[in-house]
Order: sequence, then structure tokens, then C-alpha cells
Amino acid sequence: MKFLRLLGMATAALFVSALLIAPSVRADQGQELEWNRIFGIPEAFNVVGVGTGAVGGGAPWTTTSGEAEVDLKSGTIKFNVEGLVLAVGGNTTAGLSGLDIGTPAGVTEVKGTLVCSVSGAANGGNSVLVDTDAVPLSAQGDAHFSGKVGTLPSACSTSDIAFLIRIVDPAGFANLWIAAGGVLTVEHGHDH
Repeated sequence: MKFLRLLGMATAALFVSALLIAPSVRADQGQELEWNRIFGIPEAFNVVGVGTGAVGGGAPWTTTSGEAEVDLKSGTIKFNVEGLVLAVGGNTTAGLSGLDIGTPAGVTEVKGTLVCSVSGAANGGNSVLVDTDAVPLSAQGDAHFSGKVGTLPSACSTSDIAFLIRIVDPAGFANLWIAAGGVLTVEHGHDH
């Protein structure tokens, strides 16, 4: 009986030790998020996120291809989008008159944005936004970014997160989202 009690205590101690070690092992491994497709905003003025981190959308846009990657450990973000162009014609009610469908419609710079805690659950009812630097959007709708954005907030996790592309220039449409990442996959254990 004494042997079984010692065996039980040893097993419990081993289990507690494993719990204490496991988080530190996990922290040393990178967690990479990959959105395997970038798609244009399908519905005008759609909102992603909540509270102070809510991001309003622009008019419908489309893309031909794209992808985005985020390394949660290093704060590295990469995105590539091609053929990001306006998917509607001019509309005077929405302030879009004179903009050509199938073109970047005067948008010359964009940025990538992580919307962390889309539901607001991890941050007191507010989403948290992390932006990349601005990059040029070509006349064909192509844009690329690769770099570090610094330490990501704790609200940026492998779930409840979105990737958006937002307008930087022209200023009249700044911060509206026009494209998003889709088909999210999570890879554990890669160090970059």
C-alpha cells in the first residue's frame, strides 16, 4: 500500500513537472500562420473586428492571387497580392464616380493589417490592430511586403485572428479594408 502511494505521488510529481516544462518548450517554437489566398472584399462596407479595433471596408474589390504569412514569435509578416482591383463601376452615391472597374482606382499604397481578437474576447471587447509599413500598389494591382512589425500583442494568437489589406493612399479612403486572407493554416514548431 505504501508503495502504491509513493508511486501515485511520483506520477503526480512527474505530471506537474511536465505541465511546467511544456509551456516553455512551446514558447521556444515558432507559430506560423498562413493564409493561402487573398481575396477582395466581396460586400461593400463590411466590418471586421469590434470596438476600438473595428475596421470598415471599402467598395467591392477582387484579386487574381495572393498569400500572407505571420510568425507570431518573431513578429515577421509577409504578404503578396496580385491583381487587386476595384470590382464595381462608378457610383456617385458611394463617392466612387469616375473610378474605373478593373483598376486600382487611384489607390497607390496599401498596408497589411492583423486584426487580433476579432471577437474582442481577448481584449475587453476590442479587437487589436497591427499594421505593416505602407507599400506601393502597382497599376496592375500588385503589392508585396516582408518585414518585422515588432513584438505582437498577446491578443494575437492562432485563433480569432484575421489578415486584411487596407488602403493607405489616397487619404480620403485611408484605413478601409479592400482584401483579406482566406484558408488559414497554422504550423507549430518552425523556428525562423
